[in-house]
Amino acid sequence: MPSRNRQLYIDDIVESISAIQEYVDGLSYDEFVADRKTYSAMIREYMIIGEAVGNLMEDLKAYSPEYPWQRLKDFRNLIVHEYFGVDFRIIWDLTQKELPILENHIQSFQNKGHLD
Repeated sequence: MPSRNRQLYIDDIVESISAIQEYVDGLSYDEFVADRKTYSAMIREYMIIGEAVGNLMEDLKAYSPEYPWQRLKDFRNLIVHEYFGVDFRIIWDLTQKELPILENHIQSFQNKGHLD
């Protein structure tokens, strides 16, 4: 099976970020906690992000070494292997605080032409 190109992994990240933002748009933390479907959908999107980051790790680290790329990959592994150990607050805080920063790094990576 041929490997996917870098643009497809970036597309996965961008689409997952957009989906997560859409899922939580207008939700309070309490509404989020009460909505299992949203929580489950967000977990899946974070799995996709972590998998894509893992496949782009060297490129992303070379472009933006100060960003904690490995942490995203590690979070994906936590979700997959210890699903019951992930609490709502972690997902909420990641979404509110870290996701916009990730989005900026990915947009910058794309805009600088690192996908050639």
